[in-house]
Amino acid sequence: MADSTSALALPLAHVGHWLWIFYVLPVLIVIGGIIRSTRAEKKREREEAQKKR
Repeated sequence: MADSTSALALPLAHVGHWLWIFYVLPVLIVIGGIIRSTRAEKKREREEAQKKR
C-alpha cells in the first residue's frame, strides 16, 4: 500500500510547477485577440483612406 501512494505522490508533488500554464494561456489568448483586432482596424482605416483618394 505504501508503494502505490508513493508512486502517486511524486507526480502530484510536481503539479505545482506547471500551474502557471493555466494562467498564461488565457492571457496569451487575450493579447492575441487585442493584437488581431488592432491590426484589422488599422487595415480597415488604410483601405478607407485609399478609397477617399
